Amino acid sequence: MIISPYAQRTPEWHKERLGLPTASCFEKIITTTGQISKQREKYLYELTGETLSGRPTERFVTNKMKAATEREADARWLYEIRKRVDVQEVGLCYKDEQKKFGYSPDGLIGEKGRLEIKDAEPHIQAMRLDKGWSVADHFQQIQGGLYVSDGEWCDLMSYCEGMEPIFILFERDEKFIEKLRVALDDFCMELVMLVKKLKAIG
Repeated sequence: MIISPYAQRTPEWHKERLGLPTASCFEKIITTTGQISKQREKYLYELTGETLSGRPTERFVTNKMKAATEREADARWLYEIRKRVDVQEVGLCYKDEQKKFGYSPDGLIGEKGRLEIKDAEPHIQAMRLDKGWSVADHFQQIQGGLYVSDGEWCDLMSYCEGMEPIFILFERDEKFIEKLRVALDDFCMELVMLVKKLKAIG
């Protein structure tokens, strides 16, 4: 794993992510069952557009999303207290020197542990505490993060200030990761070729 020196959400971090498939969007490439996602083509053109224009795809950021980002530090601190571990904040991680795709974890725990934090509104946290938390939407991100960062396990945390947090432990799913590896290689190759093709037109 190669770790970028730039902190998350800095201008340099955003620049590094331009045109780069990242774990938070791996669900747009592959489904939880290993099938090709219906969002794949759109995501391919989004990243192609970012590469050619040098501008990120417009994504609307609400005030709630900004507040959730600000609360991430509180969640990370609570995790350290509850689990009695140190969590290392890092920027963008690459699997190797090819830097074809990346992963920005919410924290590294030792050599092989990873942390992903999801901020929840009070009513959502209450429902998760009462009925359980369906985490299928985060499966590709977590397994993708473990693949990119060579991690062995990841704690997924649902956090709401003032309420009991939820922790769900994920271990590597090697069968899925192999399907992801193939899907990522194909996607990245197609991305390079599409960028090359459109550059030639210009």
